[in-house]
Amino acid sequence: MTSYWTYCEEWNNLSEEAMDPLTPEQAHARHTSGDLYTAVLFADGNASPELRVEVRLETGFTAVIFMDKLGRDELRYSFAVMNGALFLKTVRIYDYGDSEERGGYADAWRMESYDFTPDGIAVQEIEVGDEVSSESRRNIDMASNWEPFPQFGAYDSLIRRER
Repeated sequence: MTSYWTYCEEWNNLSEEAMDPLTPEQAHARHTSGDLYTAVLFADGNASPELRVEVRLETGFTAVIFMDKLGRDELRYSFAVMNGALFLKTVRIYDYGDSEERGGYADAWRMESYDFTPDGIAVQEIEVGDEVSSESRRNIDMASNWEPFPQFGAYDSLIRRER
């Protein structure tokens, strides 16, 4: 099965479609200038994307959002540009339970997030309904949180699900 990329300014989770589609040449120009664009990965035969890469280098931001078969955000990696590379700053995991709601209409019943700092601090937060629990750890090796800055279209390292 082959996959293919499409480009747009942003992805609309409610309508589950691209907002302001871009040609690859337009997206490449935005990558070069640092302006916002989104690369959306589809697998042949799937109506919903597998993931999207949001890039806005002018503000030092990049995110990889893995999506489930119902078009909902399932796993989000948020990176910050630091020292000429990308640092994985936040991981957020969404759990929708038995919900069959699609895309942006679904509310996660549980969210788990991890916030990292380059100096080795990790904070875990779990939200279930109105309940929030938090735990922090220090002296964590953050070497695996660094990613080289990708060239346009060369997202393979960035979109690794297992980290």
